[in-house]
Amino acid sequence: MQPPANGWTVGPLPPSVYWRRRAMVAVVVVGALLIVWIFLRGGDGDGKPSAVASGAASGAAGTPGSVAATTPGAESSAPQIVPANPESSSPPPVERSAPPANVAPCGDDQIAVIVTATPSPGVVGGTFTFNINVASKAAGWCSRDLGPGAQEVQVLHDGALLFSSDDCDAKKTSDVRAFAAGDAVRYRFVWSSYRTTPHACAPAQNPAPAGTYQVVARVGTKVSGPTDFTINR
Repeated sequence: MQPPANGWTVGPLPPSVYWRRRAMVAVVVVGALLIVWIFLRGGDGDGKPSAVASGAASGAAGTPGSVAATTPGAESSAPQIVPANPESSSPPPVERSAPPANVAPCGDDQIAVIVTATPSPGVVGGTFTFNINVASKAAGWCSRDLGPGAQEVQVLHDGALLFSSDDCDAKKTSDVRAFAAGDAVRYRFVWSSYRTTPHACAPAQNPAPAGTYQVVARVGTKVSGPTDFTINR
């Protein structure tokens, strides 16, 4: 048998049969390469969230740059009405009647302010959450301003001011809330231990060292007692 003019060995079958076979093989190879390319390209997008999560976790006790980039450092939640027990973690829905018109302000002797700190002990360079509970002790309805202008959280060390939330919140707006008898309002404040420069909000180069600290919450002229929390190495 004479070889074909193009130099390819095609065998005894007509040349068209072998060209079809070659075309099918080429399609299969191209399809396989396309699947591999799509898989590798998709992996780049899916891997990014895990890298971000790792950076956030390292910020709990890392360098000043990582903490400033991954932790809020000075963030307050909106006040929420809860049962008066500050230890209740999952308050049930509360059905409340509408407050009457012209509710009188709550006096300092009609509210209790309690603050807790977690974690305690924490680690050097870590972030701490302060939970503030404002409970009414009045026999009836009364109102209290819980806005940014009335709220303050202070961190103290050996009696000296280390941090004040007032230095991080330029908004001094009011948010008057009406309390029924037995009502409480809870909110939280997140503090990075790199925020250790009095009368400034920017993070410092070094975090608060190991030791015992105090946190105090203020609502207007009502100030809580100090609550100790510990930072370990």
